[in-house]
Amino acid sequence: MGKSLRSFISITVALATLLSVSLSAAADGAKPEYTEQEIAAMWEEASSQPVLPDKNSGSMIATRAFGTYPTRKGIILVTPDKYKNLIPTGHAAIVYTSATVVESVDTGVTTGANNWNSTKGGCYGVTVYGTTTAQDAQAADWCYSQRGKPYNWNYIDRWTRSSFYCSQLVYASFLDNFGIDLDTAAWLSAVHPMELVNSDNTYTVYEK
Repeated sequence: MGKSLRSFISITVALATLLSVSLSAAADGAKPEYTEQEIAAMWEEASSQPVLPDKNSGSMIATRAFGTYPTRKGIILVTPDKYKNLIPTGHAAIVYTSATVVESVDTGVTTGANNWNSTKGGCYGVTVYGTTTAQDAQAADWCYSQRGKPYNWNYIDRWTRSSFYCSQLVYASFLDNFGIDLDTAAWLSAVHPMELVNSDNTYTVYEK
């Protein structure tokens, strides 16, 4: 199977799962879907969050953006960039080292480059209220231990731990280890990347 065909299939499956979230919401009597304008408004809410000093500024890289780009283990990274430039889901990861993040992509949980300040059109770095830097590092280690697990295409199933989508992986690491829920009510059972920024349990330390 060619690379372009695999990419087409991945996008088609992603669109189908987004539709399943909409249908599930409609079945629950909730608003069935969000328009692009409403999604943009959610990102506006994220960008309106104040940028505050990190718990520990000893491992930061200076940048022209707001705050300093985080390289501390356990910082959550979120981008509003569209998946494959088509699907407005955004993406999330957690910092593992100054050069590496742990993330879940369409091939499953893996590591990637910690260079979102230069490779993403927009980027937020957030940290969690109520945890220490050591606990944040523990959350990153937990995510790292999930490497090799497949991508979770069923976005409304945030409870499974046999597969993960990007924001679910980060959400699960703090919920399962410290009982801290980073989800909001905005996307019902799904955990959207932007919720990690807009959660009352996180605060922004960097914004591009």
